Amino acid sequence: MTVLRPGDTLIIPGPRQAAVLLEKMANTWLDLNIPAFELRIMEGDSLLHRIPVRVGKNEQEFLATAGHEVDLRTRTGEGIIYRVNRYPIFIDPVKGERFKFTKRDDRRSTLMPQIPWLEPVVDGKRYGQLIHPTTNPRTLGKAASNGCIGASEADAWRIYFYAPIGTKIKIRYDLSAINSAGDTLHYRDVYAPKKKKPKAKTSSSILPSASFSTQICQCDQYF
Repeated sequence: MTVLRPGDTLIIPGPRQAAVLLEKMANTWLDLNIPAFELRIMEGDSLLHRIPVRVGKNEQEFLATAGHEVDLRTRTGEGIIYRVNRYPIFIDPVKGERFKFTKRDDRRSTLMPQIPWLEPVVDGKRYGQLIHPTTNPRTLGKAASNGCIGASEADAWRIYFYAPIGTKIKIRYDLSAINSAGDTLHYRDVYAPKKKKPKAKTSSSILPSASFSTQICQCDQYF
């Protein structure tokens, strides 16, 4: 892909401009409220972008790649973006098979998207709940993953742009919030205790490999 063509101008920031940009980057952070299904890109107290996401299911499931039953809920806490995977390989954690294609909401099959994935460390722990794109945007606004935080492909690029390694992230579970108009919003308790029932077929999500490979991301059938 050609980026610069003959005659194009490339502007390089001077020391003062660079200092301003670095300060903006240092003040940029991610705020995810699980029951709101919303990730916000913040600069200090200012909202830059509001992004709809999906989160982990309120279920426990045996995953062959983990070798035990896994709590699929997205974990809360504070931390940083620890790792960026620019060339992920996709593995089904149930069957251990590699995915090369994905079936989109319009039923078309395409190659898996090569969009960078972000791995947070939360409260000093690597839970494997990555921030990544989904080719099934109908799952946004739902508890539909194996713990990961899914966004649209366009929004995944936006998050990647604003959140390099070291960016702070806060993952919370607040059932109410006050919006910019001063109204109080109430959210459904998506992780409320529930009665046991037969396990349904899961939708897409990702867990890290046991070795935390820099390239392998483990997903299930619907990405």
